[in-house]
Amino acid sequence: MKKASEKLITTNKDLTKISEELTAANNDINKSIQAASVIQNAILPRIDLSHYGFRDLEYVWQPRDTIGGDFYWLEKKDGWTCLVVADCTGHGIPGAFMTLISSTLLDRISSIKDLSQPDAVLNDLDEFLQKSLSLDETHQQTDFGLDAGVCCFSLDAKIFRYSGAKMNLYQKTPQGVVEIKGDKKSLGYDIKEHPLNFKVFECELGQQASSFFVFSDGVTDQVGGEKKLMYGKKRVLHQIREAVDVKTAVSNIVADVERYQGLNKRRDDLTLFGFAL
Repeated sequence: MKKASEKLITTNKDLTKISEELTAANNDINKSIQAASVIQNAILPRIDLSHYGFRDLEYVWQPRDTIGGDFYWLEKKDGWTCLVVADCTGHGIPGAFMTLISSTLLDRISSIKDLSQPDAVLNDLDEFLQKSLSLDETHQQTDFGLDAGVCCFSLDAKIFRYSGAKMNLYQKTPQGVVEIKGDKKSLGYDIKEHPLNFKVFECELGQQASSFFVFSDGVTDQVGGEKKLMYGKKRVLHQIREAVDVKTAVSNIVADVERYQGLNKRRDDLTLFGFAL
């Protein structure tokens, strides 16, 4: 009986030690993730509306976890503003690493190329990703890549252009909401021949009031409701049509997604941009 009691005490001490070690390890991991969140937030641009040429802008960036795979990038060069909204592979740590790589590559592109052609930005990003991910004839595929929408505009030239890699743009005018579809190909993932061809949507600014919306699939793919179905594009478009401005539209979409989600788990990172020019 005494031996059994001593054995039980020893076992309890061992379990207590293991529990303490696991708690310490978990705390270290959480601290690292919090630090990574600070770094990821630091690469996201602070948006000065007047500097970049937006008449109005509202956006939401919500990682599913503390860090995520969605990001946005913004730069102005030679009178052209370029906004990129991107959804990288996965979420959490792998997705966050891809956002850092992609954002750095976009910085490089902007330093050596102009920002007036969204299709060229997508092509250059894919080409740089191919090199960064070490894709070649012997290593032709990887699990990492991204979908992206690229908006380029010049108030001086009064031109707006858009190209998308598996990401669509929505334009709201007095006549209604129009969907501008991106190409059905992602960036990264496998080796490709360059240059890649992407469709370019172009419209003249100033002819009529226009606002634009671009978002990651974390918005439309959120599961909820009584039937546990995805939120879907139709609900997003309804909120855009009914809203009086981009701020109201973005706020209403996010609030409606959260209501629809209810007690269900957040499925993905969520990024949504609405802006008027």
